[in-house]
Amino acid sequence: MTVFAQQNKILLHTKALENLVRQSASRRLTSVLDDPGNFRYQFIYTRIDRDKNNQPRFHHQYLRVDSNAYFNPASMVKLPTALLALEQLHEWKEYGVDVHSTMLTDSAFSGQTVVLADSTSANGLPSVAHYTRKIFVVSDNDAYNRLYELVGQGRLNSRLKEMGYSGSRITRRFVSMSEEENRHSNPIRFMNAQGRLLYRQPAAYNTGPFDFSRKILVGEAHYNRFDSLINAPMDFTAHNVMPLQHLQQMMQAVIFPGSMPLVKRFRIDSADRRLVLENMARLPSETDFPRYDTTEFFDSYTKFFLFRDGKLKPPAHIRSFGKSGWSFGYLTEVAYIVDFVHNIEFMLSGTIYVNSDGVLNDNKYDYDSIGYPFFREMGEIIYRHELNRPRKHQPDLAEFRELIQPAIHPSGATRRVDSPQAIIRGDTGRKEIAIVFTGHDFANGGDTIQKALANAGVNASFFLTGDFYRQEAFSEMIRGLKHDGHYLGAHSDKHLLYADWVKRDSLLVTRKQFAEDLLANEKEMARFGIDLAKATYFLPPYEWYNDSIVAWTHELGRQLVNYTPGTISHADYTSPEDKNYRNTPSILQSIRKKEAADGLNGFILLMHIGATPRRPDPLFNELPQVIDWLKQRGYRLVRIDELLR
Repeated sequence: MTVFAQQNKILLHTKALENLVRQSASRRLTSVLDDPGNFRYQFIYTRIDRDKNNQPRFHHQYLRVDSNAYFNPASMVKLPTALLALEQLHEWKEYGVDVHSTMLTDSAFSGQTVVLADSTSANGLPSVAHYTRKIFVVSDNDAYNRLYELVGQGRLNSRLKEMGYSGSRITRRFVSMSEEENRHSNPIRFMNAQGRLLYRQPAAYNTGPFDFSRKILVGEAHYNRFDSLINAPMDFTAHNVMPLQHLQQMMQAVIFPGSMPLVKRFRIDSADRRLVLENMARLPSETDFPRYDTTEFFDSYTKFFLFRDGKLKPPAHIRSFGKSGWSFGYLTEVAYIVDFVHNIEFMLSGTIYVNSDGVLNDNKYDYDSIGYPFFREMGEIIYRHELNRPRKHQPDLAEFRELIQPAIHPSGATRRVDSPQAIIRGDTGRKEIAIVFTGHDFANGGDTIQKALANAGVNASFFLTGDFYRQEAFSEMIRGLKHDGHYLGAHSDKHLLYADWVKRDSLLVTRKQFAEDLLANEKEMARFGIDLAKATYFLPPYEWYNDSIVAWTHELGRQLVNYTPGTISHADYTSPEDKNYRNTPSILQSIRKKEAADGLNGFILLMHIGATPRRPDPLFNELPQVIDWLKQRGYRLVRIDELLR
């Protein structure tokens, strides 16, 4: 790392990191890197290496990081505010106050302009847990204002200073208020579930001084609070301040508290930390409390690194635990990113200023054209580097994998999300059918099936085990299926039997075994460039499962599917010596019979991509005739993700 002085500023800059980024940078990213004066970017890459005991070691690399270089932290101040609010509650435990206690904010002083109806949680009442969720899932401003009231301006800043963050300050809410008004905090009442008062915090006033001697002016012009254009820079002298290094350290203190000095750790317990981490990773579509309109609050709404550019949906195997902020042309994010398929982890911290016209408060910033692409590409470069770099010890990420499983109800109880079920049929109102193939040991029908589908101009779906994807002899065929546009999904890694054949409710695998096996299957899929974010349908091995398997699949962010009952097409793997042997004519007859009796609208028709050589009449040889017959009957053959859209 290089530390150098430039115009009385101390910059942290790692030449190796700059070289790594520039080697892969697009022209657009290079143009940003070449103009630090205009874009004011700062970036920290934190490499994490584990020892044999899974203890993490951190190596920070920097691009132009300067703790004295101002950027507007925007919603990043919500990170310490939420954590300090959780700290505060511990002082009132003796009164019965906890994160789920109803929190009501009262009005105390004239001139207060932030008196609003308290926003509500799932039970109709606000709480610190509810506000914490809103802060991290969608970066809600009102939730931040409420917790600012709870902690108070004085304690917010005294604790930051006590923790060693003397260059950081939190001076204002996110609402139009004067510097004097922001020093005031309203009284707050905490109530129990029966409406009884537990504790009342009185109104407060911060008498502590702030050092506003350093003038901070940004831009060439700005609109004031009355929407009048002022042809002068905007004054940020008394605004919130939070250097990027401080934000990175705060995030590390939450993700890996044991890695930070005691003075820099937040005084929260394991339950508080879990609440924060769960909601850092939670996507807007994954919470019902409140339920968000995912058109506005799409899943990458607060995930700048890798996903926000293009509003990409984060794939199920990658989670970002972090906090982002945006305002006045500044974009900032600090995140711990985990890939459970490739077993990698790293931290990224970054900020950039994108305001080409120099006017602030006009809502005309270059977020979409420059800012979000910057975060996406920087994230992608580091992600690819992490995929390829050697590790002496693979990380055990079980703690973080477990955190993204069941959503947590505001009461603290684990909730089953909408009683997940396996899907065994599509819309019976549409004359569509999905032919699906599973594969584990055999692929002798692969070429025949691929040609039949190509000749007919239709797509199908293939659910293959990790062992199938590993077979070098099958690689060319798999690439051909992907090239032809067929759906490629998971069928477990080792084709495990999940439940007893007789006592179906008796599990033969643990939840950990199930999850590790499925993720290993998806890791093999990723080698073929299969987009795991779009391959979330999972067909269980042996087509055999129970309620636990359905729930575990759902908790991992996947959807369990199975064939539609009513035919015996799934028996095409059998051979004459099997007691359940069904020859191909009888299988075809069962399909025709089902169609005549009930129709096949929305049907999931399952076959196998291969069969034992002992089977004399493989069903896959009849696929061209099956497709022609279905077309003649008026059915449209589609992929499973299209059938279940």
